Amino acid sequence: VIKMDSKLLEIYVGWEDKLSNDEWYFSNCFETITKGMSPEEAFNYIPNVIEVLFKLDDDFLVWLTLYFLIELYGLANTTQIHPYLEGNWSVLLQHIKKFEDSYATPFKELMRELRIKE
Repeated sequence: VIKMDSKLLEIYVGWEDKLSNDEWYFSNCFETITKGMSPEEAFNYIPNVIEVLFKLDDDFLVWLTLYFLIELYGLANTTQIHPYLEGNWSVLLQHIKKFEDSYATPFKELMRELRIKE
């Protein structure tokens, strides 16, 4: 069982108002989380993002969160598939397929980054 990071979950609470006041809201929030992370910490943080993706039901939020996941992989400096992602891949794939835009762009980009074939 993954213990969720409350900082990550809080980003999504009342996000519409926060975004209307600051167009860089998500970027700044994600940066607050990753600031100073070592590659190992970034890799170990990946399950948090996977769990959040399962909870989201808005294409815009899924899109942003997938790009955050790609950013984490960049910080982790690896193409190794996190065991948690590997174990939940088919469930995540089915979930993301519900979001046409997110599936078409950031999810496909994630697959390319991780060298995952469809």
